[in-house]
Amino acid sequence: MLISGAWTRLVLEAFETVGLDTEALCLQAGVDRELLTDPQARFPRDTAGELWRAAAKASKDRFLGLHAGAQIRRKPKHVFELLFLKCATFGEGVQAGLRFQGLVAHGQVATLEEETTGKRIRLNRVEGDLPVTHHEIEFIAATMMNYFGMATANQFRLEKIAFAHPYRGMIEEYERIFGCAVFFGEPETELWISDDVWNLELSAGDPAAQRELETLAAELHQNIKLAGFLSAVSREIGKLLQGGHADVANVAAALHLSARTLQRRLRDEGTTFRALVDATRRSIVLDGVEHGRAPAEIARRAGFANTRGLTRALRRWGSKKDPTDVA
Repeated sequence: MLISGAWTRLVLEAFETVGLDTEALCLQAGVDRELLTDPQARFPRDTAGELWRAAAKASKDRFLGLHAGAQIRRKPKHVFELLFLKCATFGEGVQAGLRFQGLVAHGQVATLEEETTGKRIRLNRVEGDLPVTHHEIEFIAATMMNYFGMATANQFRLEKIAFAHPYRGMIEEYERIFGCAVFFGEPETELWISDDVWNLELSAGDPAAQRELETLAAELHQNIKLAGFLSAVSREIGKLLQGGHADVANVAAALHLSARTLQRRLRDEGTTFRALVDATRRSIVLDGVEHGRAPAEIARRAGFANTRGLTRALRRWGSKKDPTDVA
């Protein structure tokens, strides 16, 4: 699962507002700040999780996510944010944001629940190996509250907000930031919005600009979905190579697809299963060389029966390096 560099930049800007040393945090979490200047950069979700854990430890603030999300102030510049602002109403902006949340998120982090009395934006925990922390959930909620207020010229009001995690104190601080009743230990984390607020007109609404931004967002979203799919296939190949089980049937099963569907989707994207296996092996070999691993260890990780297989692969890839010198 990959999360956008744009969202990671926002998180780091928020950390700076509460006085954290973001250079040190990036170094500790393994975040390459150079990549954050690339609008298309994506990071593993668990890298973001490590960043949050490092920040919570450094800040010693039990309510870091809440405070960082409430204090950040920034001019909207990502296509995701601009598209919201150019919609005619608040509700249309939310729906556009949900359609294209993949531009910044690593999954269906937010979903819409509709009732006769209003709407609920549900925040879902889309987790990797590292569980999503309460800091991250509270940051998303506070950031949304912050952004919604800006988009509606401070007319936005929540009916109430419910958090799935337990109450941890400071109810007055939560009520101050969210401006409504706050509940904890609920089945889901949800922001409750009245129909009056849902239908608020946005002062920056611009139908022509909205259409242009929708087209751009759709193109970017499709590219990210493609990259995410190919990354998922490569990741499963990498997991299965060591045991010698990285065939199309096993990889497809790990992705909850049939072998035929997996091959068709790869064909549609201009590649093949064999090409991805080869590319994944090359990546594993390169990583092994960079980390000074022994040839036998590299061969095992890349799914070769022995170092002779690694030697043949290196020759096929055009490498001039003697595999006995890989370490």
